Amino acid sequence: MPVVYNPIRRWGSQILGGGIALLALSGCMTGQPPSGEEYELPSLRVVFLDAPQIQAKWEEVTGKSAFMMTPRLVLETQKREEVVLGFYDFRTRTIYCPKMDFEVCGHELHHAVLGQFHFDH
Repeated sequence: MPVVYNPIRRWGSQILGGGIALLALSGCMTGQPPSGEEYELPSLRVVFLDAPQIQAKWEEVTGKSAFMMTPRLVLETQKREEVVLGFYDFRTRTIYCPKMDFEVCGHELHHAVLGQFHFDH
């Protein structure tokens, strides 16, 4: 069977081919979406202390008692007695927390990365 020149078929093939090429290139130009948030803390220091040392350091740094009546997070409304378990000193960029208490140390790491999210007293 002989090949017959068909200008409409050729024109349609060129448009389809060009569209596929543009679609493929547009995927390369958009880049990959980020896989999560990334933070770099260039001068973070961590000091592991026991509970009495943390409370004494808190009182030294802030001039406030380590025992207080306060909600812990901004969204909480009930007041209760609390004691400082660990803290992040924004001035010296230092986390003070118990060595093997990952919850407290992780909480303070969030302060180092995200800033304040407690009520100010």
